[in-house]
Amino acid sequence: MLKRASWRGKYALNVRASSTSSASEVADRNGADGGGEANGSATTGAGTSFTALDDSFRGLEGTEWFSRDFSESGRRFSEVFPVRFAEVGSNGEATMVTIADLIQECACNHAQGIWGVGQSMPAEMARANLAWVCTRLHLRVRKYPKWGEKVAVSTWFEPQGKIAARRDYAITDAQTGECMGEATSQWVVFNLGSRRMARIPNSVLEDFKFQSLQQQVMEEGYAADKLPDVSEVGGACAAPITHNVRRNDMDMNGHVNNVVYVQWLLESVPPETWEKHVLSEIILEYRSECNFGDSVTATCCEIEEANDTYVLLHKLARGEGEIVRAKTVWRK
Repeated sequence: MLKRASWRGKYALNVRASSTSSASEVADRNGADGGGEANGSATTGAGTSFTALDDSFRGLEGTEWFSRDFSESGRRFSEVFPVRFAEVGSNGEATMVTIADLIQECACNHAQGIWGVGQSMPAEMARANLAWVCTRLHLRVRKYPKWGEKVAVSTWFEPQGKIAARRDYAITDAQTGECMGEATSQWVVFNLGSRRMARIPNSVLEDFKFQSLQQQVMEEGYAADKLPDVSEVGGACAAPITHNVRRNDMDMNGHVNNVVYVQWLLESVPPETWEKHVLSEIILEYRSECNFGDSVTATCCEIEEANDTYVLLHKLARGEGEIVRAKTVWRK
């Protein structure tokens, strides 16, 4: 099945959605088209024959593994993801790392849908050696999907002045539409040569007027408060953990992938916290980049415990230099 969506701005969008078909459906189509036998045998495009399954077999229903779509006049991008076996924990549910990975993938595919395959930014930015860099992420999970379930992630963005943009995400159950979570993030332009922040090119800002969706996923009055330094809080802290940056941790911009930071932070959380609580929110402030071969220390400290929540502060540091500040909120 093919879906085609055209955005009326500067770019044309071609969006493909695929789904599985039962062997009997393929056989029926091939038989009607003359491409196969009408007696239940079917021939694939590669010329391989197979026998159609009995009509009572329902194993393939509901296993559409992939779909993408644009809505809101091309300003909102949505993608459906299956929760894979390697993405769940011992309880059979997806992890916070999995959800962070899914929203990152959706954002990157949104960029490709606008600017072309393999492009994470407009051509004007690529020619100027500029890239988008995330400076803050707030991810809230209300319900974790289970292995085999399908999650729908929608994303859209809005420029904020000449140096930043906000990207939001809505996370829902792909079959029921139930809200499973939401996230908001802040992005700036980064010069890959000087490794410093830069302004968004004027031509890109003009395009943003057509591409952006002025809609905030977080509640009314939401404010991005700055996180305190762990060392200034004075709460009880777990023993620090050291991570060495591997090649597999790097992204295409030459620094550690944002999702890897989430992994490192959560590895420092004591086992008893995982046993007694459920992680519901994570907020990260990305303060400096991290490179291959660096040694990074993860620190985790308790700052608050209420009747229904438990809050931890985190820090990733390279020597005396901060890389990430973070906060996690846990349900009891």
